[in-house]
Amino acid sequence: MTASGRWTRSLAPVAATVLLAACSSDEPHTLTFDVTGEGSFAITYVINGLSTTEPQVRLPWRKDITLAEQGEDTWSLSIRHLDAGSVSAVAYVDGQLITRTAGSGSSGGGTSSLSGSVG
Repeated sequence: MTASGRWTRSLAPVAATVLLAACSSDEPHTLTFDVTGEGSFAITYVINGLSTTEPQVRLPWRKDITLAEQGEDTWSLSIRHLDAGSVSAVAYVDGQLITRTAGSGSSGGGTSSLSGSVG
């Protein structure tokens, strides 16, 4: 994993046989978004170019997504404030923290976002 939220599948030579089966590019991964805070938000997530919007979400909100693409999967999460409140969002791949963000704002006044790739 790098600071930009990019998850890499590097294998240590000693554990290569065990990790290769668990981390093969043919194996699906689970991307989890976990959003907490106070207020109402519009949440949009984009997985490999396919966008889904949940127009009015009360927090907490959690979404598990199976990434089944071979090669690199790309994703982003955008959280727009609908009223005053604060938000914190975390993204995990296969249970491991990838990236996080936090913010606060007033009605229609702010967006927090995360993005990354798995490959």
